[in-house]
Amino acid sequence: MNVVALPKHAPSLRDLARLQDIPAVRQLGLLALVAAAVALGLGLFFWSQRPDYVPVFAGLDAKATSEASDLLGKANIPFRLDASGALAVPQDQLGPAKLALAAAGLPATPNTGFETIQGDQGFGTSQFIENARYQHALETELARTIANLRPVREARVHLALPKPSAFTRQKEPASASVVLQLQSGSALEQGQVDAIVHLVASSIPGLPPERVTVVDQFGRMLSNVDPDSEAAVSAAQFEQRRRLEANYVQRIHELLEPLTGPGRVSAQVSVDMDFAQTEEARETYGPQAPVVRSEQVAESGNLAAPAPQGVPGSASNTPDPTPATAAAADPPPSAAASGPASRSSVRNYEIDRTLTHTRQGPGRIRRVTAAVLVDNLPQAPGPNGKPRLRALGDAELKRIETLVQQAIGFDGGRGDAVSVVNAPFARDALAGEEEKPPLWERLWQDPRAREVLRIAVGGLALLVLIFAVLRPALRAMLGPRPAPAAALPAAAAGTDEDVPVALSAPAEPNALAAPAAPGAMSFEEKLEVARAAVSNDSKRVAQVVREWVESDG
Repeated sequence: MNVVALPKHAPSLRDLARLQDIPAVRQLGLLALVAAAVALGLGLFFWSQRPDYVPVFAGLDAKATSEASDLLGKANIPFRLDASGALAVPQDQLGPAKLALAAAGLPATPNTGFETIQGDQGFGTSQFIENARYQHALETELARTIANLRPVREARVHLALPKPSAFTRQKEPASASVVLQLQSGSALEQGQVDAIVHLVASSIPGLPPERVTVVDQFGRMLSNVDPDSEAAVSAAQFEQRRRLEANYVQRIHELLEPLTGPGRVSAQVSVDMDFAQTEEARETYGPQAPVVRSEQVAESGNLAAPAPQGVPGSASNTPDPTPATAAAADPPPSAAASGPASRSSVRNYEIDRTLTHTRQGPGRIRRVTAAVLVDNLPQAPGPNGKPRLRALGDAELKRIETLVQQAIGFDGGRGDAVSVVNAPFARDALAGEEEKPPLWERLWQDPRAREVLRIAVGGLALLVLIFAVLRPALRAMLGPRPAPAAALPAAAAGTDEDVPVALSAPAEPNALAAPAAPGAMSFEEKLEVARAAVSNDSKRVAQVVREWVESDG
């Protein structure tokens, strides 16, 4: 009887394992495993190299999306459509994609202006439809013009044009409303808002500027409905004061930062302004002596016939016969009587005087107050290599104070004040105490860090695939196979317990008395012995298989 050891594994698994003994099957399996590993590695590599896609335009209609896709394809720019229908391109190609689409006029605005009038109006169009088309075209053209401004991304214009009537003299003025969609982080100054108001008012006949309303996307009123109202005047005064203070602060920073270093100066300026409007008229006479400008003298009366003199009678009325006698007889001229006479004079003098008319405009500066805080100045590093700071001396503070006074136009007569203080800034200490976001969040927000992380994850997955899957499989395929279990020698006792793995088979006539050596039996011979054992003593084989299963469990 020959005693043969049964295989230690189940017959089904042994049948599958025997396929490895076939050279063609081993080669095919090796090629399939290598191909799968290479495909998986390439997939991981291309996944790690795939760029992030960002949307170019969202909310486009199907026609605009098709045109944009064709244009990007002609420009050799990769693109894809996400789940929402937005057109997305790689992040590094976002700028060229936008330039290419903008050059082609995409995305085209769905609204049309006066292009609607150029087309065929059709037969039988009513006057109402023509007026509505004209008003819509006018609104669209105004919106296009306003959207060309740099801070404005999109604009909409609504016009309220009254219908003219020949039966009434009272005419309502037109009005307009403008809704602006500003660029992210942009803001309109009051001068730009006024320009938009006057642009719309100048484009519509009979539209006064105060009837134009400008609103932004947040619902804030940008235009002044009544520029002369108290609120508008107060806002303009506050804006003027704020601009003046900001100008002074900028002057101080530009003057001191080259001396102290950037970020080491903090300045605040307060300006007290007088917005009262004053008018004054004054007439002043100088102290000089008056000068005669003109003089007019008028005299009237009869001085030729002297009055009667002497004793009444003929002697006094008879003329003197001789001049000498007459001279002796006449009294002195002072004593002669004169006739009735009058005299008047008008004299004009030039008077020195000064006429002054003064009008003081609003916005006069009454007082300027400046407060400047200066940080300690850096100096040479210490022995430990850390930077050191030093405080400013009195001479340096005095020099900085003088510079600040010159920068703001200091005038002690109106009560201006400047204060300069040196103190260490607390920003360095507070910077370390601020709570920072986690490292993974900071890395994920950085596009370059995301790319590096993607490549690292792909490379790590590829290494895991090679060392954990491909290498053991190749070692199992190409390594030497273990020798099959040999036949165990027969036990001295004939009980089942003594020989749990030995089976007795009937001896054939040509069989040897002693069992064959383990290495001398081929696979076919072992298979024949196992089949004969199952045919002769199936219970013994079942018992052995049961013990194998229990021992493996």
